[in-house]
Amino acid sequence: MKLRTRLLMLALVGALATAGCAATVTGHALPGMFPVDLAKLKLGSYSPEPTPFGLRDFADASDVRRLEAQRMLNYMIPTTDVDPDIGELTGVKTFTSPSDPFTAEALPEQYRAALTDNKLLAGTYVVRTNGSPRRLEKLLMMVLRFPTDQAARASGDQMFEVSRRDAAHTFTVDGHPNARASSKDWSAGIAYVTKGPYLVVANYGLPQPDETTVKSHVKKALDLQLAKMSELSPTPFEDVLDVPFDPDGIMRRALPAASDYTDPFGNDLDFYAYGPSGQLQYERNSALMKQAFADTGVDLIGRRAGIVYRAKDLESAFRLQTALTTLAKNDEVVAAPPGLPDARCLRLYEPDPLRKYDLMCAVVRGRYVGVVVAKSKLGATVNPGLHERAAAQYTVLAKSE
Repeated sequence: MKLRTRLLMLALVGALATAGCAATVTGHALPGMFPVDLAKLKLGSYSPEPTPFGLRDFADASDVRRLEAQRMLNYMIPTTDVDPDIGELTGVKTFTSPSDPFTAEALPEQYRAALTDNKLLAGTYVVRTNGSPRRLEKLLMMVLRFPTDQAARASGDQMFEVSRRDAAHTFTVDGHPNARASSKDWSAGIAYVTKGPYLVVANYGLPQPDETTVKSHVKKALDLQLAKMSELSPTPFEDVLDVPFDPDGIMRRALPAASDYTDPFGNDLDFYAYGPSGQLQYERNSALMKQAFADTGVDLIGRRAGIVYRAKDLESAFRLQTALTTLAKNDEVVAAPPGLPDARCLRLYEPDPLRKYDLMCAVVRGRYVGVVVAKSKLGATVNPGLHERAAAQYTVLAKSE
């Protein structure tokens, strides 16, 4: 081989290793140029074997209701569909009792009777903002399930009456004759509308009064949310456990929580096998990832301590990895784990608002992308637990084949 050709090939290999992702030369993906020796990966205390997922041994009725609430999350719209600027994640919650929205501080106390009197069974809640403290815009969406259509309507009526106490204005929502809506001073508007046993709540706010914008955003939110729910029907609770916990083995491919409780979150309330719409609610850049999911054919996500995404093929998996590790302002790339040069790892400038991590790695194996997270340790370049989790997640994916 001529010296010039050899140098060009060495430069290409070096660039690929630095980027830590798949490259393409004359249309052919080159992820396999970095073979992985599973025996040399450092997993720490993590098991390399896929593990089954199911309800905990001490599961109760609230765990069954949470499964239904998590399924409902697949029918929530991304807030960026209403307003592309409202994309910064603030909160995602699922509810399994009338008290949950108040324990989670998702609703003020004055709404408690509306949920308690009508026996709220399950619910979902998502709120995002535009990320600008000086010119804050926000959109809060809720879908709440009640025992009957009548209970949903009664709860909506009671919540509306609470809202209108301090509201100078009530208004109709075009296209939704049954919606009830109010605004205090046109710097925010809240609307309630039912669909069978479900109550939809849309609350939009902006920095200064603007009647036209409030009405148009509330209308668009209801339009999109009700359309999204066209195929949502309540699962009888006696049938919830008949819905497979682990469709196509996606959950067994995801890394479970550490047995020593070192994972950077305090519970497993977001563990579930989601469709793309459900997982979008947890993504920090939902607009980017919605397009990435569509482009790469993502159809199933297993969310445990590790999060596993199923793309349509290997090339799509590397494209998805790139999207998942897109740098936000002041984020930085950190070293990949030893033995996994195709991994991409980041330090986030703003910690995730839900799981509270500021370190993440994404690994690819076949058509699957696995994401693991950790918290920075004072004085450490990278928390060693991050690399151990990435290695363990890769090994679990390899052994799930």
